[in-house]
Amino acid sequence: MRRKRFQRGCLKTRKRNGKNYWYAQWREDGKPKSKEIGLCSKMDRMKAEGILTEILKPINEGAENPEKITWTFAKFCEVVYLPVCHRKWKASTDMVEANRLEVHLVRPLGEKLMQDITRSELQALLDEKARSCGRSMVDHLRFRLRSVFALAMSEGVVDRNPAAALFTPRHYQEGRSREVLTPDQAATMIGALELREKVIVRLEPGKGCVPVKFLRSNWETWTMIRSGSGAGSTRAISMNQKRSGQHAGWRSR
Repeated sequence: MRRKRFQRGCLKTRKRNGKNYWYAQWREDGKPKSKEIGLCSKMDRMKAEGILTEILKPINEGAENPEKITWTFAKFCEVVYLPVCHRKWKASTDMVEANRLEVHLVRPLGEKLMQDITRSELQALLDEKARSCGRSMVDHLRFRLRSVFALAMSEGVVDRNPAAALFTPRHYQEGRSREVLTPDQAATMIGALELREKVIVRLEPGKGCVPVKFLRSNWETWTMIRSGSGAGSTRAISMNQKRSGQHAGWRSR
């Protein structure tokens, strides 16, 4: 729907058949309108402007105080924020981030008005999440809150970003300890695998190759298609003699 603006119109003189007329112009439903109000010799500008004001009165009704949308946190995320993000997120990112937003942020903040949410309220939410979530999760939630309110500011929904000064609490749930394979364990694991899996395992930890991306590799140029930051970007795969031999054996099957 076209935005309704208050208008004063335009009033000027126009000569027709040797006589000067007051000529009014304005817009209605986005279309230009005009009308000759009367002869300049029979009315002054003040009277002509009064007639134009009466013409514009029904058009300007409600324009000075347009109806404002009441944005709750849930409504803004659903109607504005997520549609913007869906256009730039990968499918895997979309699935994870949309669920994280719904579970951890929309549920506790959903019915609150955007302009009423304060920094202390958001920080208290992060403090609460830190008691049950690890640092990585809390960092993600802090970033997402900043992102939501930054977009809300650009859309004119709020006049300040209450998430700008948020921080990750010092005390948070400790994450699970990571088990690291010893060289002997790695050798045992590789020895139990078939040739294809051996190639993938040798490349994944040492060269940072995710299996699904490695399987999309360009065998002729030894490059790997990346589905991350840049569309169509590639990264070279470093292969030593042993890995090259195993890979050639796999391809020849």
